[in-house]
Amino acid sequence: MTPIKIKENLLTYAQKNLHIPAIGIASWPLPNDAIQHITSSEGCPFTPGTLAERLQGGTQLTNPQTAIVCLFPYYLPEPQETQPNLARYAWTKDYHLVVPHYLDRLGQHLQKFTPCHYEIHCDTSPLTDRYIAYLAGLGFFGKNHSLIHPTWGSYTNIGTLLVTTKLPADKPLDLSCGNCQSCIKACPGQALCNPELNYAHCKSYITQKKGVLADDEIAILRKTPLIWGCDVCQEICPYNKHVPTTPIPEFQDSLSQLTTNDLEGLTNRTFKEKYADRAFTWRGKSVLLRNLDIINKKVQM
Repeated sequence: MTPIKIKENLLTYAQKNLHIPAIGIASWPLPNDAIQHITSSEGCPFTPGTLAERLQGGTQLTNPQTAIVCLFPYYLPEPQETQPNLARYAWTKDYHLVVPHYLDRLGQHLQKFTPCHYEIHCDTSPLTDRYIAYLAGLGFFGKNHSLIHPTWGSYTNIGTLLVTTKLPADKPLDLSCGNCQSCIKACPGQALCNPELNYAHCKSYITQKKGVLADDEIAILRKTPLIWGCDVCQEICPYNKHVPTTPIPEFQDSLSQLTTNDLEGLTNRTFKEKYADRAFTWRGKSVLLRNLDIINKKVQM
């Protein structure tokens, strides 16, 4: 089977059998000018690896040839009965657990047609996933520093399969935010005012930061009801106005709100057991309780 036929078969299998609606191919290794396209030279402390490590992917494969990049949309409409206080990506089962399962099935399917090795990457390894997704034709860099897909907007998780087989690469999209600055104006901490994301003023970062928050951080936290993450720059984006509901079954299991009563009676162990499949669990319950206390005091004022 030719590389073109293998690629066509892989895309069909991903979309019809795995319900992955967006998949693209990028060549590996990354181009020499890759560093010029990375929007932040100093990543958030939660980002694994240095910039140099992220550009090389930390791969253990011998001579990887191709990056197969998949987008996993997670958008769900807002529930009628409750006001969410978690960012949308955290409503669903943890994508760090869900996405590798799909990528493994995709890699096994590929091996039916070509002898190859593959390696799974999903946010926990040093990899510039948004840039690789851009190279694979799956979106463009928004002014909110998210990857924006024409159909699925920025409500997507990125998963990458590095493989030792050479497949035809896709081309980047010729799209941009144009003159729109909605996200820049709406950001609670004004973290998008410079070319590089000022993560220290990003509400999503602040909600995950441990310890006692400074007064300016508390002020940013209180600007919206969310106790984990921040969706303001996504909610205001025109590309997210008519995003379809996620086709991924695991992302349709929604938990959009946590209360103090949900958490106070739990030990650290029982908290991790109860919410083992949720993206917010890794940070522990104390950060969530701190944020709930700050938000609730603001409501009571």
